[in-house]
Amino acid sequence: MEKELDFRIQRTYKLLTDALLELLKEKEFDDITVCELCDKAMIRRATFYKHFGDKYELFAFVIRELQDSFKEKQTLVYDEKRPQTFYTALLNCTLDFVDRNRSIVMSIFKCSGAGQLTDILLEEIESDLCRHFRQDVANGAILPGKPELIASMISGALIYTIKRWVLYEMDVKKEEMNALCLSLMKVV
Repeated sequence: MEKELDFRIQRTYKLLTDALLELLKEKEFDDITVCELCDKAMIRRATFYKHFGDKYELFAFVIRELQDSFKEKQTLVYDEKRPQTFYTALLNCTLDFVDRNRSIVMSIFKCSGAGQLTDILLEEIESDLCRHFRQDVANGAILPGKPELIASMISGALIYTIKRWVLYEMDVKKEEMNALCLSLMKVV
């Protein structure tokens, strides 16, 4: 969240974010209406539409907010000389979130609009990874290919794997999933 935002706007964003996450615990994304979001957040519909065009824009905003909160946790472990520390910690945060919020993640992947939501997730994760890969290259890291291609491959594999892990209730512990992802990242 930008620091320059008016306190009332920050409050509105927080209320809507919390409302969406709470409603996703109860029902699928398709079944959530803007009216329900507003009622849960105790804001007017006009206020919602002042900030977001629809619930998909709110979803994209929530994903960016979650990414930012994950990144804030990573600043303590980031080492420019060892950029993999950032990606390792980011993966840990992502898998922790998924493991703690399976009902929310399942709700997203089960809905009929899952393709559109997955596209939003992919776009946000891919652009974020690409930005970090470019920064790593600027700091002297050597990547096995173009940052855009690597970011696309990793984000797609991560989303698809998480989707299968949650939807098919694969008997894989978070720690095992994390270890496997990290070992695959070392190959890259």
